[in-house]
Amino acid sequence: MSPCRHILLAAALFAATGLFAQEADPLVPRQTAEFWVSTSVVVKPFHKKSGAVVERAFAKRFRLSGELGYRGNENLFNGKLVYGVIGFRYRFNKHVRLMLENRYNMRGPSGTNSFRNDVQLDLTTKMGRFGLGYRLTGQHEYIEALQFRDILRNRAELNYNVKGLPLTPYAAAESFNVLHYKGNLLIGMRYTLGAQWNLGKGRSIDAGVRHDREINLYDPLQRWIFAFSFDMDLD
Repeated sequence: MSPCRHILLAAALFAATGLFAQEADPLVPRQTAEFWVSTSVVVKPFHKKSGAVVERAFAKRFRLSGELGYRGNENLFNGKLVYGVIGFRYRFNKHVRLMLENRYNMRGPSGTNSFRNDVQLDLTTKMGRFGLGYRLTGQHEYIEALQFRDILRNRAELNYNVKGLPLTPYAAAESFNVLHYKGNLLIGMRYTLGAQWNLGKGRSIDAGVRHDREINLYDPLQRWIFAFSFDMDLD
């Protein structure tokens, strides 16, 4: 083979290698915005019986909860998800709470509806006006095995109760780790800045901005999420 052919062959191989490497590079994340609106209620289903001197510990610490939520994209009225949640909560003490939530997701004609179970462990403590919180969530969604059915979530929060105001601003970070038969993987991070406004009588408003980043995924998505919720505690 002549030297020219050697050079041309080497150039062709180099170009092919470069194209392959370029295709293997991760794509630039897509950017989008979403609006999340929800309302929730917590009730105490069991009360102290008439004439009883002591209330049973289970009745005192057990709660039922319900939530209804709506999620849309940049156009608030272009919905992508409507969901309902029924949950059970038990507080062992002022620092530890266990929750079981059952959620149904309705994604409309362009998506697939699904049922999901969440088990959550909440740990909280206070240091003066500062509050610290940690939540561990195990999530299982009843979808195809090839998809991400089982996710482990870790959330940490720092909040501050403003003196003289019923306002509690907070900052939080949450990781999403998929548990999959092909291997476990960190697939996302979510960062939140928000505030809760106490309206009294167990009612509050929570508003915040979240930045959600997919990690280690092909064609990753980054979302700016504007969230608003109205919550009621009726116990």
